[in-house]
Amino acid sequence: MSADSQAPFRREMTAEFDPGAVSETEFEKRRGVNRVEVRSGFLSVHVSGFDAGSDRAMAVLTALAEAGVSLDFLKLTSGGLSFLAPDAAESAIRRALEGIQAEHKVRPGLSVVLVHAVNMRDEEGLIARIVSETIATGAEIDHLGDMHDRVLMVVSAEDAEAIRARLEPEGA
Repeated sequence: MSADSQAPFRREMTAEFDPGAVSETEFEKRRGVNRVEVRSGFLSVHVSGFDAGSDRAMAVLTALAEAGVSLDFLKLTSGGLSFLAPDAAESAIRRALEGIQAEHKVRPGLSVVLVHAVNMRDEEGLIARIVSETIATGAEIDHLGDMHDRVLMVVSAEDAEAIRARLEPEGA
C-alpha cells in the first residue's frame, strides 16, 4: 500500500464526517478529597476496671452480645474496652452492663465523618491535611481510622457539619 492509496485517516476522506460533541466518561476519580459523608446517631461506651485480656472482658462482650448490641470500633485498652454503637442501643447497653455490674461511661451524640479520596494512602500528606483541617475546626477526634480510599473520624454531632463544610470539595 503506497502513501497515496486510500488511507482511511486522510483529512479529505473524513472532512464531511462531524461526530458532534463527544461527552467523555470519567473512569477515574480525581486525586484528593472527592466526597465527605456524615453518619449520625452514635454513642461511645467505655467500660473500665479490668484488664483487656481478662475473663471480665469476655463477660462484658458476652453480655452485650446477648443483649443484641452491635459494636463498632472496638478497642481493647489496658484498663478495659471501648466501642461505638447506635444511639438506639443505649438502654440495652446500660441494662447489659449494669446487669453484670460493669463500670462504664456512655457518651451519646456522636457522628462518623467519612472523607473519601482515591488512593488515599498513596497521596503523600493527604491524611495529615485532613486531620489538620479537622482539628482547625476546633473538633475533638474520638477515633480515627483509614482505608485505601477514605478516612473516618468519630466526632461530636455538633462538629460533624463544620468538618464536612471545611473538607467538602467545591462543586460536590
